[in-house]
Amino acid sequence: MVKLMKKGDTYKPKKLEASILKAGASKEIAKKIIESVQVRNGMTTLALRNQVTAKLKKLDPKAAKKYESFKKKK
Repeated sequence: MVKLMKKGDTYKPKKLEASILKAGASKEIAKKIIESVQVRNGMTTLALRNQVTAKLKKLDPKAAKKYESFKKKK
């Protein structure tokens, strides 16, 4: 299990998929991105978000803009 640098958060592909879909990308694009991201222990959530955003910009620019605008609610 890969731990991310964010309060000991664990990488959950389903959670990432949900956020990509919420941004408006198709399930196919979400699956491609999840399969291609390089997740490592200790990586920050920001680094993961940056990877996802870069891949979304190539596959679905409109969804990438929306994904970039997501902010964590406190």
